[in-house]
Amino acid sequence: MAKRFPIPWIFILLFPVFLISTPSEAQSYPEIMFILDASGSMWGKVQGRTKIDAAKEVMRQTIPELPPEVLTGLTVYGHSRESSCDDIEILVPAGSNDRQALLGRVENIQPHGKTPMAASVKKAAESLGSRDAETIIVLVSDGEETCDPDPCGTIGALKKSGARFILHVIGFDVNEAQKRQLTCFAEAGGGRYFSAADAAGLLDAFQLVGREVAEKVEKAKTTTKRATSKLGKLHITMPPETTVSLHVLKLVRKSDGKLIKTIEDPGKDSTHPLLSGEYELIAGFANSNYKPDSEVSFGDWTVEGGETAEVSLGGMALNVADSLKDAPVGAVMVLKADDPEFSLVLPYTGNDYYFYKTKPLPAGLYQFAVHYKRSYLYRKTPEDPVVLAEDVRIEEGKVATVTVDSGIVLVKPQDSQVASWELLATGNGKIVLKVVQASNGDYPLWKPYAVPPGAYDLNCYVEGMEEPLPAAQGLEIKHGELLRLETGL
Repeated sequence: MAKRFPIPWIFILLFPVFLISTPSEAQSYPEIMFILDASGSMWGKVQGRTKIDAAKEVMRQTIPELPPEVLTGLTVYGHSRESSCDDIEILVPAGSNDRQALLGRVENIQPHGKTPMAASVKKAAESLGSRDAETIIVLVSDGEETCDPDPCGTIGALKKSGARFILHVIGFDVNEAQKRQLTCFAEAGGGRYFSAADAAGLLDAFQLVGREVAEKVEKAKTTTKRATSKLGKLHITMPPETTVSLHVLKLVRKSDGKLIKTIEDPGKDSTHPLLSGEYELIAGFANSNYKPDSEVSFGDWTVEGGETAEVSLGGMALNVADSLKDAPVGAVMVLKADDPEFSLVLPYTGNDYYFYKTKPLPAGLYQFAVHYKRSYLYRKTPEDPVVLAEDVRIEEGKVATVTVDSGIVLVKPQDSQVASWELLATGNGKIVLKVVQASNGDYPLWKPYAVPPGAYDLNCYVEGMEEPLPAAQGLEIKHGELLRLETGL
């Protein structure tokens, strides 16, 4: 859905989903109940226009763009009286296919009253009747409950009553107290809370809901295949900028370890028909000079007949300062914080073309590291990599940027006798980086090296001496700083 109107809006969506054997029947598709906030705060202005006008314009745009199979309804609160907590009305019952009539009712709404959010959710949910399918409720609000003294309790009781729903809540430009209340709503309803700091973030959240509705429509269309087909599909998506570093994806059947399919240059969106079963998805990342791919497992995925399993990857972008691009890196590494088996290593293979390209990754928490061991010319370096970024959170469909902009470079003395040097963490003495001259020259000693910000001590080893010389102590390396150090040796 195109982002044409980055405008704030306040309303709730309910999506009851019915999956039966005949996809042509309307009740097999999601239905939507819009609940429009018409409380007095809707006359407030955001980005130069009133919230009610913004909400109306968003509804004029988005309702016609919903899949044609989706039926709709409209509920409003606060539109008739200034101080009534009972001012809740279902203007268009659930199950309507007349969207123009619904939009006509929207145009006539004028804000007046309070904000009975919990009661509105309850009334809208109860109006749907006794339905077997679970309902997803998405509440979008910039305010707080003004009627129910215990709105979380009301929603929790509704959940415990057997009503099948999940409540997601999007808070638009709310303060901390409002955020806590809206978060409580989501937790009581078994869902999640999303923050939208601005209108664009709010629209992004609405587009996620729209995509969910479209996916549910497609899923409803495929349910009749379950009785006759053992074929399912694996749908793989990734941010477009991540594809340049990915050479292949491989699908390996878990039952016998057989390679079923090799997907070369898979692109940002691809779909693959497969027999029902469990498959391991292996990613092959490109290396320079036609060297073998660096492979890593993206995990196991279950494909069921008549259904589409979704693999939605995120990405890691690497922003390396120009002053550090000449660092003698022997490999870059992406490690997963909660999975020691996940280790993506791209070795130096003649040039570093693929080192810092944006990389597709499954959602999770990662580290980014480098290894300063470039070739056989180096006599010896520690085997542990230098971790440059920790706790890098990758989300589905999004790209997280890792910035590498801190480091150290030693100024070469005029008459150097330095054979090696090591950088230690101040306080615990742990060696963070050790650099040893090459067998054919001392050039690696004077190269720039990226290290994380922090406090360090520097030891230098001089030819003919067994003990190191403490060249510097308490060095502070800051973000955005390449520290140039003269050792005096």
